Amino acid sequence: FLGVLSATDHMASTNVLLQLVVEFIIVFFGLIGNAFIVHVNLLDYWTRSTLQPSELTVTILALFNIFIQLNLTFWFIIYLFNLCAYFGDEVYKVTDFLAIFFSKASYWFTAWLCFVYCVKIIKVNWRFFMRVKKRLNPLVNSLIIGTVLASFAMSFPIVYFIEFKTNSTSISKKCKDYYVDGMNIKIYAASLSFLTSFVPLAVMVFSSMGIVIFLYQHSWNKSKNVSSGASSHGDAHTAMAVMLICLNILYVACTATVLAANLIIAIVESDIMIAISFTSSIYSAGSSIIIIIGTVKLRQSCGKISLKLLFCWKQRLM
Repeated sequence: FLGVLSATDHMASTNVLLQLVVEFIIVFFGLIGNAFIVHVNLLDYWTRSTLQPSELTVTILALFNIFIQLNLTFWFIIYLFNLCAYFGDEVYKVTDFLAIFFSKASYWFTAWLCFVYCVKIIKVNWRFFMRVKKRLNPLVNSLIIGTVLASFAMSFPIVYFIEFKTNSTSISKKCKDYYVDGMNIKIYAASLSFLTSFVPLAVMVFSSMGIVIFLYQHSWNKSKNVSSGASSHGDAHTAMAVMLICLNILYVACTATVLAANLIIAIVESDIMIAISFTSSIYSAGSSIIIIIGTVKLRQSCGKISLKLLFCWKQRLM
């Protein structure tokens, strides 16, 4: 019996370490990608003293993604090693509030990024659309501030649903099952999912589809005009459209994973929080990679840095 128990403990410890290593790898790439985006855009800001609306939105998005990765790393250590016994339920109130606040704001920033690119790329003579395009800079500033305040307000109630169960028989169960059951948390979770997951998705899809339809019509009109030549501007817009579609796919995949995890919560209670946290980390890291590849300025800066690193590495070998 002791041999079986020891083997079980060994497997549990190995599983915890494996989960932690995987999380650290995701966080490593996420921090590098998002820090690179912030670094490049801040250098541009110091040079030009201004950022385009899309650049400002990307910078704020990357900054919040960095906060997500750092907060989730701390949460993973507390959760996996049952350190809640030393901190109490207050530590989960802080980490879970920050996780929801940063991640939901990040989703909305992604939606606003799609909206900004839609306004920049699409050319129509609608009066409302033209007003939005002329006032895009102050509008983006207002959207960022409003998103931060709204995300804070919608995330804060989570602290009232976190409380350790007094009848828990073990520290592990106490540290991994800390949400209060009841109808109130179900209503809150449903409202939060609708306002911070489905509504941003709708903005992303409509904006991206608007860009795709406009570019299709634009390429069709160009093919009918023999005099029109190839345009690097059009290629940049196509790259932006591909980038936004990839962001949509990543967002849908991560959101679907969270929803699927919520549906099977009754079956795999101990792993549900891990699945949701992994999904949030993957989205933060994956979105930074997609943005770097899809943005010309970031892609060129990444290429220059890669060449410099390769040159330095070759110099050391010689």
